[in-house]
Amino acid sequence: MVEPVAALLQGRGHPVVRARDAGLATASDADLVAYALRQSLVLVTFDRDLGRAAVRQGCPVLRVQGPERTARARVGQHYAAVVARLWAGARLVLIPRDGPPV
Repeated sequence: MVEPVAALLQGRGHPVVRARDAGLATASDADLVAYALRQSLVLVTFDRDLGRAAVRQGCPVLRVQGPERTARARVGQHYAAVVARLWAGARLVLIPRDGPPV
């Protein structure tokens, strides 16, 4: 997760655990997903494959499409919609390059 996105989410009261902080910087996708599931976390990623793997295993995912330099602004802009979708049980919320989350 890019630092500005992590700071935004943490600043809005969400628990943020970066892979490196959990000792998982070099972990496999499967290990990252397992950790997120064990900790009841939403996995936030820019990686399509990791997002797909997490969704298949029942882990909620917020996937942000690149470019990373605009990610914080896009997450902030669509924050309310993202949270509403995740609270409603969505397993995947995608923030595209342009437009609202899907």
